[in-house]
Amino acid sequence: MWCAAIMAAGQTDPYQSVRPLMAGLTSCSDEVCVALSDSIADALESMLQAEDAFESLSSSPDFMAGVASGDGKLRLYTWNWAHEDRTSGYGGLVAFQSKDGDVEFTRLLDLSSADRTDEQQSLKAEDWHGALYYAMVPDAVDKDTWLLLGWDDADAQVTRKVIEPLQIRPRGIRFGAPVLQTTAGLRRRYILEYADAVQASLRYQPEERGRNGHEERIVFDHLGPREPHLSGITAYYGPDMTFDAFIPGKRPGAPWVLEEKTEVSQALPGDRPFVDPRPRNGGRNR
Repeated sequence: MWCAAIMAAGQTDPYQSVRPLMAGLTSCSDEVCVALSDSIADALESMLQAEDAFESLSSSPDFMAGVASGDGKLRLYTWNWAHEDRTSGYGGLVAFQSKDGDVEFTRLLDLSSADRTDEQQSLKAEDWHGALYYAMVPDAVDKDTWLLLGWDDADAQVTRKVIEPLQIRPRGIRFGAPVLQTTAGLRRRYILEYADAVQASLRYQPEERGRNGHEERIVFDHLGPREPHLSGITAYYGPDMTFDAFIPGKRPGAPWVLEEKTEVSQALPGDRPFVDPRPRNGGRNR
């Protein structure tokens, strides 16, 4: 574990100020949760402003969702807390280190996971739809765009997985970008929504050569209704044992293209970031 390696070198846990605040999210409610979320962002900002923090810190602490770009200059931490109505609230912090070494922070807050975001909208940080992000994929065309893979608690009926493009722009960050080509047209994000009681995977796979090789891709379970007459009611959707994938476009400037019925030689590993802060169902969507 990265934490053990740091401590073995005689250093203290860099996340020691964040851990007790995260623990508080397991039993908070309403305004207390929002205040705790703000305190978590405060603690992360202080930690990331330390000298050499971007070079020395792991992007994936063991108690919250954290992702980083390949060069470590972009970091994104997300966390959530459960509501009594089986929805969740979300908080987050985006940290971007510019070429001159300055670090810019953007805080994220979504008070409820109840609403599904529009696949066609571009959103400012203040309009963010919360998720726990567990992977960051660089866009093959735009060096200032990354595709985030995330998990959204949604509600008691459905769970969501999302491919969420994140862009760094002069006027701030934006969520959603027209980089995903589907059979229904160009999308700014892609959402998998399915029955709360089942599992569905969404994973990034780099190019792999050899007998069972494949192109670089974002691969995921194809979802369908339990019965034909339930089409369109996602609370009855689940994997149908086939897979789809987004593949980088072949031409310069081309978006990622949806490829249906993709061959997958082995089962996809689980991609749930970590256990919910306040579990409601021990067997739920693991």
